[in-house]
Formats: sequence, structure tokens, C-alpha cells
Amino acid sequence: MLATGCTGLLQNLGARWVTRQIAVEFNFDEAQTAATRASVDKLMAAAPVVLGTKIDMLVATVDVAIAKGLTEEKLLGMERQVDGLIDTVAGAIIDEAAPIMATLRDDQIDFVEKRIEKRLEEAREELARPHAERLQERQDQFVDAVEDWAGSLTDGQDTALRKYVANLPDEAAARLEADERRVARFSKLARTHPDAPTIRDAIWQEWQNREDWGPNARPPSARRAEGRQALLFVYGLLDSEQKDHASKHLHELHDKVKTFFGAAGS
Repeated sequence: MLATGCTGLLQNLGARWVTRQIAVEFNFDEAQTAATRASVDKLMAAAPVVLGTKIDMLVATVDVAIAKGLTEEKLLGMERQVDGLIDTVAGAIIDEAAPIMATLRDDQIDFVEKRIEKRLEEAREELARPHAERLQERQDQFVDAVEDWAGSLTDGQDTALRKYVANLPDEAAARLEADERRVARFSKLARTHPDAPTIRDAIWQEWQNREDWGPNARPPSARRAEGRQALLFVYGLLDSEQKDHASKHLHELHDKVKTFFGAAGS
């Protein structure tokens, strides 16, 4: 009984936090906030049934690959699993969000545009920084991400990872341009106050095309191939102890997801 009460409390707190964050982002009124809370509750309650098995299968696939070796073919299989998982999540969120987005007033659209423009301006300022500084930050982030999974790295591994990142293309400018176009398209649509199905279709289309950054960037397939090669490179650097650490980290993350699902399903 105590465990059920605690998990129910966790679910309630999580739903309240998510609802509050969304309401603040869009400056929702009371009715919109209530509708958002109902949608958040619905999504959280459905998550264990809809996603649980998919996540379990993905974790099992990744764990076997860590133990027995990564290959291009295995990574392609994992990629398909991840695509299916996040498309399921995105589709459910978009279905719930569209009717609420259809109620946005012009003053709320103005509010959202100002918040987004502030983030875009921060991204522009980031791009204006010296190339060496930006490269250093990208290298630090990459090394930190690998350390999260593999544990402590040797100096040689650290150096190899930094050299690898230095040779990768930097398409941040193209991605920013794509974000600016995406925001402009949705702002224009929102100002016409379309119905929920129209909004749903528009958001889903943007989601499906999220990896297309326009003519000044490589096609999504090329970036995905680069990502797979990066994973193969990192895996090739790791020793057996670091691979064991990666497996342990994977299961720790899986346990956190299962704990959340236990709360959501209570």
C-alpha cells in the first residue's frame, strides 16, 4: 500500500511538473492548462503499455551488441528500433497537443514567438564565437558523453576522440537556418488559427522532416551514416572493462525508465 501511494505521488508530481513547464512555455490560461494536464495524465498512463516492450527489446539488442561487438548491420537494426520508438512517442504527443494548440490566441502566439526568437538569437551568438572555442566545446561534449557510458578514459583515448571530432563537419549554421524556417512556417500557420487536424498534420510533417536541414547541409542519410561510424570508432577504442561499464550504465538507465513506468502505471 505504501509503495502504491509513493508511486502514485511520483506520477502526480511528474504530471504537475510537465504541465507547469508547458503552460509557462505557451502562457496558457486556466482552461488550456487543465486540458494539458489531462493530456499529460493520459500519455503517462499509456506509456508503460505502449512503450514498455519496445524499450525492453531495444535495451536487450544494445546489450548484446556491447558484449559481442558492434557492426554496421547491428547499428542499422538499432536505428530502426529507435525510429519506431520515437515516432510512437511523437505521434502520441502530437495527437494530444494539436487540439490544445488550436486554441492559441494571437497574444499567446506573440509570447511563444518571442521566447523562441530569444533561443534562436542565443544560437546565432554561439555561431559567432571563434571556431577554436566552438570546436573545443564540441570535443568536450563528445568526450563527456563517452565517459558517461564507458567510465574513465586514458589519455590516448581522450586524444583520439578529440581528433575524431575535429575532422567532423560542422553544420550548426545549416541546422540553425532549418530551425528558423521551421519556426517561420509554423508561426504563419498558427496566425490563421487552423483546426486541430490541420495543426496535427503540419507538426507531424515537420517531425518527419526534422533531419532535413536544407541545401546547405548533407542529406540526413549521410549524417546518420556518420553517426554510425562514430559509434563504431568509439567502440573500437574501448577495453573490456569499459564495455562492461557501458552495459551497466545501460541497465541503470533502463531501471530508471521501469521505475517511471511503475509510477505511471500505478
